[in-house]
Amino acid sequence: MKKLYVMAMMLCLLILPATVMAAPSQNAQAFASEETISNQWINTMLVNKDSASARNMMSADAKKAVKAADMQKAQERMTKELGNLKETRFVSWTRFDNVDQMTYLMNFDKTKVVRCELIFNKKGELDSFVLAPINTENAKSNKTSKK
Repeated sequence: MKKLYVMAMMLCLLILPATVMAAPSQNAQAFASEETISNQWINTMLVNKDSASARNMMSADAKKAVKAADMQKAQERMTKELGNLKETRFVSWTRFDNVDQMTYLMNFDKTKVVRCELIFNKKGELDSFVLAPINTENAKSNKTSKK
């Protein structure tokens, strides 16, 4: 009889962690949703160069703030200055009180390192984006000039 109780307890101990791990947290769900939107937006805006579809992926507030013509100009400017997207690497996801931030490092034809930040509102909608080239040549020359 003791063996039966021990077996039942062991079975409960094995099942409990599996059920706890099976339920994803709100943070995990938000991360998964925002990562999906980020990847779709990056592919649409930077690979397919379809600024109209990329704008449609953004929140209603972002659509009011950015006109379709301005989005098209931004996409053309990025293509002209950065070139074609070659590689994207996820860096971080930061959760703040009112917004979430996803950060990527990207490699383009003309610019080797570009930091891309995508800002999401609390509803999980894309509110804004920033692409900032990081000039690695200046960073190297500054280090050598300080020596």
